[in-house]
Amino acid sequence: MATRWGICSCGLISSDFCTALKTLSSSEHDIVAVAARTKDSAEDFAKRFNVPAAYGSYEELARDPNVEIVYVGTINPHHYAACKLFMESGKHVLCEKPVTMTVAELKQLISIAKERKLFFMEGFWTRFFPTVRALQEELKAGTVGTVKIVRVPFCIPISHVDRAVKKALGGGGLLDIGCYTVQWANLVFKEQPEKIVAVGQLNEDGVDVWATITLIYSGGRMAILNYNIDCAFSGNTLAIHGSKEAIEISHPMHCPTKMVLHSGETKEFPLPESPHKYNFVNSVGLVYEAQAVRECLQQGLTECPQMPLQDSINILTIIEEALRQLGVQGCTQP
Repeated sequence: MATRWGICSCGLISSDFCTALKTLSSSEHDIVAVAARTKDSAEDFAKRFNVPAAYGSYEELARDPNVEIVYVGTINPHHYAACKLFMESGKHVLCEKPVTMTVAELKQLISIAKERKLFFMEGFWTRFFPTVRALQEELKAGTVGTVKIVRVPFCIPISHVDRAVKKALGGGGLLDIGCYTVQWANLVFKEQPEKIVAVGQLNEDGVDVWATITLIYSGGRMAILNYNIDCAFSGNTLAIHGSKEAIEISHPMHCPTKMVLHSGETKEFPLPESPHKYNFVNSVGLVYEAQAVRECLQQGLTECPQMPLQDSINILTIIEEALRQLGVQGCTQP
C-alpha cells in the first residue's frame, strides 16, 4: 500500500517536495490531501499535483481519515502548532527544518509523539543523500583517522526574502541556512560541544544576517561554521580534516552529489533524473528523504535512524545558545 501523504502549506518548499514525490511510484507514495490558509490556494496547489482533497485550514487536513503522514512546510514559527495539531489527531509527521523555534517546544512534540507511538522527524534532507551515506561509511572505516577540524561555510543571497530577514516570520540566517552547518558538526562529531562561541551581525529587525560559530569538542577538536545571507551562493563546501586524511563534500554541501578525498579519489552520486522544474537547487533529492520515511513507516519505527530526535535536540540546543550570544531575542508566532 502507498504511503498516504498530506501536505501542510502550499509554499515553494512544499511544491518541491510534491514534485519530488511525483517522480516516485504512485504505488509507494500518494499525495491524498493538501491544506493552506486559504481554500483557493489549496485548490490551485491540488490542481497542479492532481491531489483529490484541498482544504482551507490545517484542522480539516488533520481530520482527513485518508491521511497517514503530514509533511509540514509552513514558515518556522508555525511548525510547533502544526505538528502538535497533526500528532494529536493521530498523524505521523515529517516537519521541515528547523523543526521548532525552541528546544522546549521540540521536547513537548517528542513527548506527544512517544505517547501516541507516532513517527516524527525533522526534515534535514541532507542526511539522506547517497553522498552523505558514503561519507559516513568513510568516517566509520577510519579513513580520515581522528577528525580534528570541520569547516562549513554557507553563503547565499536571500537578504531580500522576507522569511529570511523578518523576525515575525521566524527569519534569521542561522534558522534558515546556518542550521545546515550545525547539523554537519552534529553528524561528524556525534557529541555535544564543550564550548560554543558565536559572533555576528543583526539587521534592523533584530535577526542575524551572518555569523561565525566555533564549536569546541573534547580533545581540542573543533567545528568552524560560517553563514551569510547577504553574499553570493558559491563555494559552499564541507571540509573534514583528520589525522590521516581530509575529505571534502563539494558545493552545494547541503544537497551534495560529490565527495573528494584529498588523496585524489573522487566519488560522484548523480541525482535521479527528473523532467520537472524545482524552486531550489537539487530538490529532486527530496526523494531520498521521502523513501527513508516510507521505510520507517513500513518497519513500524517512530524515529528515523539517519535523523534521530536526539540529533534534532542537540542541533537546536546549539542554535539556541548561538542565537543567545548573537543577541537575537525569542521569536513569537505572528
